[in-house]
Amino acid sequence: MSDSPRTPKHDTYCFLETAGNLFLWSMGGLGVAGEHRVPTSGSVLYVSNHASFLDPVAIGVSSPRRVVFMAKAELFRNRLLGWLLDGVDTFPVRRGEADRNAVKTTLEMLADDRAVCIFPEGTRSPDGNLMHPESGAAVFALKTGCTVVPVYVQGSYHVWGAGKPLRRGRIVVHFGDPFTLERKMDREMAGDRLMEQIATVRDSIGNDPVRSIPPHRFRKPVEGNRFRKD
Repeated sequence: MSDSPRTPKHDTYCFLETAGNLFLWSMGGLGVAGEHRVPTSGSVLYVSNHASFLDPVAIGVSSPRRVVFMAKAELFRNRLLGWLLDGVDTFPVRRGEADRNAVKTTLEMLADDRAVCIFPEGTRSPDGNLMHPESGAAVFALKTGCTVVPVYVQGSYHVWGAGKPLRRGRIVVHFGDPFTLERKMDREMAGDRLMEQIATVRDSIGNDPVRSIPPHRFRKPVEGNRFRKD
């Protein structure tokens, strides 16, 4: 192990968050509802529907806490994009195989009391409707016992759904009531429970007031251990 001094990691969260909100504002605006339900500290696992490339952007901007995402490994092949993603602690996952490094990193982030977002469906919905979950998100929730916050992103499919052209429209991110999974659940039952909670948030749209997020410069506080060894 190296004894070299620990140096601050570059931080691109403010830049990406501000740029993302400016883009969403130019496309029709971004709103948020229920963000008061997100725990202010401790490990949190966001589980969300996934209908658009814009879902991570909308969640990252509207979340009251910094969010860590998995991203497909191919995105990191671009040096600039990889540098930007690394600066928000986004980490690569090799899709279609058991990626032990991605699993390890997710567990480390949750152990470090971070807010991590996973899309249980594993890929974008082709029609905007909820799909059957894969086991990954449920496994993390069961293994760590962390607080789970269901999220429903409304309108992203209209703006930029899978296989559809980009068009104007408002996106609203809805945060639901936090919960935990019973350890005795099996993976399939746990995965179904996650999707049921996301559906509950979807079906409760209108119960919480929606707050518009105007374009401005963000400065969310740094969370967790954002240091690395050179």
